[in-house]
Amino acid sequence: MVKMSKEEKLIEFISFCIENFKIEHSMEGKDVANLFNESKVIDFLTDGYEIIHTQGKEYIIEEIEIFLKNRGYKL
Repeated sequence: MVKMSKEEKLIEFISFCIENFKIEHSMEGKDVANLFNESKVIDFLTDGYEIIHTQGKEYIIEEIEIFLKNRGYKL
């Protein structure tokens, strides 16, 4: 078994978030990636990784939605 670095784990987590947000909101992956980058969701996920990644998918998506709504994004 190959041990992943913290950076690789973070990339995998962000990819997981993009994929699940895409499904939840019927969006294209590239559009979600652009939204996450533009709105600083990636920074939010990176900064909170230690706690957020231990939560369930629904909780994580909800936290991202709250983050976006608090910054004026309409979902």
